[in-house]
Amino acid sequence: MDFGDRLRRLRQSQGLSVRELARRVGVSGSYISQLEQNESKPSFSTLKKICEVMQTQTSILTEDDYPDDWVIVRKNARRHLVLEDPSWHVEYVAFTGGRDKRMQPCVVRLKPGASGPDPVFKHDREDLIYLIEGTLEVKAGKKEYRLEQGDTAYFNFIRPTVFRNPEPEDAVFLWVVSPAW
Repeated sequence: MDFGDRLRRLRQSQGLSVRELARRVGVSGSYISQLEQNESKPSFSTLKKICEVMQTQTSILTEDDYPDDWVIVRKNARRHLVLEDPSWHVEYVAFTGGRDKRMQPCVVRLKPGASGPDPVFKHDREDLIYLIEGTLEVKAGKKEYRLEQGDTAYFNFIRPTVFRNPEPEDAVFLWVVSPAW
């Protein structure tokens, strides 16, 4: 069953007309008709609004058959964060902006000898760090942790406050922060 069929069946099972669903979602009736006839695909925000109005999960309508650009960020489409400190290079490897994500993964390249406070995230959160290359020292609370290539650290009750690369080569790590902002 395709998206349009699932949307129509769910709408009908809830006793909603095309016009009423459109009014509640904030779109035109013709747009809902186009969706039900598979002549158009909803944006992620419209899909979320439809699901909110119909009190259902997106997977009910999509069967987790999301368009690629909802799931994959291609290497050449990643955003790079420009920081004042040139010893830090942060590349977002997942979506930025309002997609109601719970995590913000990024790849960080820390230059040799670089040391400093977290230049990106200032909110309360949980952090997961996976060291891809090099060595990384992370201060969290009163303790300092040393990560070697392949090590993973998870900070739940304390958060990293200072990062340091003590080695002569770059330290590269995957850094996942939750919640994202």
